[in-house]
Amino acid sequence: MKITFVDAKCPRPYDSEVLRTRGLGGTEASVIRVAQALAQAHDVTVVQHNREQPSIESANLRFLPLAGLEDAVSDAQHVVLVQKTRLLRRIARHSPARLWVWLHNYLKDEVRFGWSEYLTHRIGIICVSRTHAQHTRDYIRRFPLNRMLGGMLGRGGVLYQYNPLSEACVPPAQVNRDPYKLISLSSPHKGLDQVVQAFRAVHAADPRMKLYVADPGYKHSDPALLDAPGIVKLGSLPQAALMEHVKDALCVFYPQRKQAETFGLVYAEANAVGTPVLAHDFGSAREILVPANPPLDAGDPALVTATVRRWSAEGGPVVGPDPRFALDNVAAQWEAFFAAPDRFMAEQAADAPQDR
Repeated sequence: MKITFVDAKCPRPYDSEVLRTRGLGGTEASVIRVAQALAQAHDVTVVQHNREQPSIESANLRFLPLAGLEDAVSDAQHVVLVQKTRLLRRIARHSPARLWVWLHNYLKDEVRFGWSEYLTHRIGIICVSRTHAQHTRDYIRRFPLNRMLGGMLGRGGVLYQYNPLSEACVPPAQVNRDPYKLISLSSPHKGLDQVVQAFRAVHAADPRMKLYVADPGYKHSDPALLDAPGIVKLGSLPQAALMEHVKDALCVFYPQRKQAETFGLVYAEANAVGTPVLAHDFGSAREILVPANPPLDAGDPALVTATVRRWSAEGGPVVGPDPRFALDNVAAQWEAFFAAPDRFMAEQAADAPQDR
């Protein structure tokens, strides 16, 4: 089977080497891992709008510039657009493939809903969690034109595929967490100002606390925001180096209420290496965090501070990997989906009657 991913949104080109050596956002990391896994049995191409030179990683996996789009889609069985439908018409002219949009953000709030494209083409929507899929279905159902057309805008279907974790995301053999080390590792636009504000209250209550701040590197915060007592600036780190910081932290400190996660790779990765997450109860937080690590009301600064101090004194909740996000399991779900998309979506809907 030939599968082509098309990324018309990425801030810079990415491939397996970038994943190994540089900081990278969760969307791009997930595309690489899924492409690598599928390439074990299929012909996989990733086309990127801003890539200048091809990267041929194996006989079955290649990362190509936009100039190679027509060839990459001409004989594909499935074409998956990452986030944006901007190149959809160009693709449809050159390919009979089944068309999908792999959303990593919420419709309307963060992603434009081009209703004419969904009406003209049978576009299926791949979400990244059950929470995200339900939000997407609800949005499309409420769209006035969809009601007028008897649901035609959603005729391609909606499903979800969890983002996969790196196989290196395993708990350390020996737990040695620093009771005074907190870490923030999301992009600055995801409420970093609220994270810093909450940390200031924590630091005021216990000056031994430190907040280590890392980011994927494609968006930058106001440097003055991080000029506060107890804050350590890590910048953009490769995945392996970043996870070493997560492993010895008391928790991932994420008490922001500005932008809900559709999946929350930060949640899953932290729990997978044995580190709890202090996060607000919205978006996918309750779905992705392990039951021992429920989210809380981050709008209550006293609760946030008290929780950190309690975890520091008692060790925090005991967490571990969730098999739903293991690369092998996620890859198997993608395999089943591409083999029989309509059956996969029907079975997934049958397993979640509350989503109908």
